[in-house]
Amino acid sequence: MLNLWLNVCSCKKNNSAEKIKQSVLENGLSVFVKEDHKVPLVYFEIAVRAGGVTQTRENAGIFHLYEHMMFKGNSLCPTSADFQKRMAGLGVNDWNGTTGEHCVNYYFTIPSDELEEGMRFWSAAIREPNLNEKEFEDEKKVVISEIQAKYANPGFVAGQFFLKNFYPDAPWQLDAGGAVSTVQNASLDMLKEIKEKYYVPNNAALFIGGDVDAEKVFELAEKVWGGWQKSAFDFSSECALQTMEPLSETRYFVFPHPQISPQMAQALVYYRAADADFEREDTYPLDVFTEYIQNPESTFVKELVADQDLRIISEDYVGGGYSTKRRTSALSFYAMLLDSDKALASRVKKFHSSINGLVDGYIQSRKIVPEPRFKKMLVSHRDSNLIQDESAERSLSELRYWWTVCDAEYSFNYEKNFSKVKDADIARVLQKYIQHKNAYVVVYLNPEVYKNCRAEFDEEGFEEITAENAFWF
Repeated sequence: MLNLWLNVCSCKKNNSAEKIKQSVLENGLSVFVKEDHKVPLVYFEIAVRAGGVTQTRENAGIFHLYEHMMFKGNSLCPTSADFQKRMAGLGVNDWNGTTGEHCVNYYFTIPSDELEEGMRFWSAAIREPNLNEKEFEDEKKVVISEIQAKYANPGFVAGQFFLKNFYPDAPWQLDAGGAVSTVQNASLDMLKEIKEKYYVPNNAALFIGGDVDAEKVFELAEKVWGGWQKSAFDFSSECALQTMEPLSETRYFVFPHPQISPQMAQALVYYRAADADFEREDTYPLDVFTEYIQNPESTFVKELVADQDLRIISEDYVGGGYSTKRRTSALSFYAMLLDSDKALASRVKKFHSSINGLVDGYIQSRKIVPEPRFKKMLVSHRDSNLIQDESAERSLSELRYWWTVCDAEYSFNYEKNFSKVKDADIARVLQKYIQHKNAYVVVYLNPEVYKNCRAEFDEEGFEEITAENAFWF
């Protein structure tokens, strides 16, 4: 399964360090355990820091192809049929693997008395895959069909154009699917190369939760995984900052989207923002700000909706988002506008300038999030955490995400750092990432409406996004 990057809004949750126990084996493998004895099941997940963020132009898509090959046999299960049979024998009732921007992960849920066998199962799959030539050639066709199927998705086309123009240094780092030609020309040697480099214990973690004893899990992990050889490679040496100023000027784009109603249009404004690998402390005030402006009662929402020229549908259809990523973070704003056939191009430009005006006001006044609202946000976080803590799988999946993007300590200490944010901190990051910065502005509208008002968009300097100019490869 391939996880596509398209979402710009991310919700952070906190995992309690007291409820999740952790250990690191001598070979560098991190092990996280959450006990939950309600039912005799155990959730098991292994994650590797690989995928989009570790791709080059030459091997983009190979990590996804390798993920598929992990299900095609190994030292314990010689064939894919044996692999499936063994999972059935373990009593697996939920399983999958994904390749995303920050990690490749595999997971399943099994009866708790099968934990050791489950560990051995994934150990063989990760460490000793067969990489059979015939299976490899067959799986190429499957992966290529997945990539080609996305070409018919308008959102995928628009997303590819965004990657190419907003992350010009390395757009392939956000495209775990890669190019058809790369997958077609892939060799087993390429798979073996990424296996030896990235599928190593000091670049991986186990997440185990359910009806287990933490200390016994740590013992089993050492028994089953302790012999996995540590790599001497310095993964931090690959940490390269993508440009924070991808645009030489603010650029305006229009995308005729067949799934957009003729009565409305969607406007989006993007700015580059804090990356976890470089500006971690800036992520907290950006989170507070974007969470605040998602609220219909925020001054940000109210002032935009009150501007009748913009014709925003209502308070529920305007806001913003920030997604913390290792090297490719973005801060976005959005609005759904009515009357798409009436001076839409100029209204989209005004939406962008209105955002800049509000941000300038916030920076000058340093009065942004009212204290009562901030307290409600903290209560909401607490309530969400309580609900999440009810499920070991949800807690560990969330932790796994933040382990791949930042580290476990970021997750464990998130609420504490979030609660320390002041208006002055928010003003500082707004000044740093928005004020006087060039933006990527795009509007999605119905193709028939666009056909009738194309001259207006041309006059206002909008560039059309098409399938012909969208792709980085």
